[in-house]
Amino acid sequence: MAYINTGAFENFVELYIQSAPDATPTQIDNPFGTGNLVETELGVAGGEVAAGALLVPALQEVTVNATPGLFRWKQLDSLSEYVITTSSTNSLGMNLVVDPSSFFGNASATVDTVQRDGIFKTTNEKYLVCFRLYWAGSEAGDDYVEGIGYMSGLAPTTNPDAPVWVSPITIEVAGNYNQGQHP
Repeated sequence: MAYINTGAFENFVELYIQSAPDATPTQIDNPFGTGNLVETELGVAGGEVAAGALLVPALQEVTVNATPGLFRWKQLDSLSEYVITTSSTNSLGMNLVVDPSSFFGNASATVDTVQRDGIFKTTNEKYLVCFRLYWAGSEAGDDYVEGIGYMSGLAPTTNPDAPVWVSPITIEVAGNYNQGQHP
């Protein structure tokens, strides 16, 4: 049986994000079409990551949700229920240890990006983000999913048994994922 190993250095999960404040309505409606928004903001998969993109540090857990909606009904002439699919609800859920530079931003960054603004401001200001999640490293042949969405669900906590700030975060995906392999 084959499996995706994430437990070795070269196989670590990598999540890149970048805010897209200048996205056009056409790019938002069709982010993988002409003028590919994700490639514009993050660079081509397998190429150099665009300046200003953030490799999210200290991920603890990642959940990729791809959930088609379902409509169910019963009929008087059948003993079984019927079902058809409706629009999907897609999201990336994760927990991260709060790193001050990535969470609150780096004022010395010269471009208006998630690196300068940080995860907190990007979420609070409701900026559209582009993301690319490598499942097990970003070497040739490695799988990824990418898309656009909005970050939500920040809830940093700390306590005596976990004396560092930890926060859940969700990227609510606007539309479909695009999947591919690192060339």
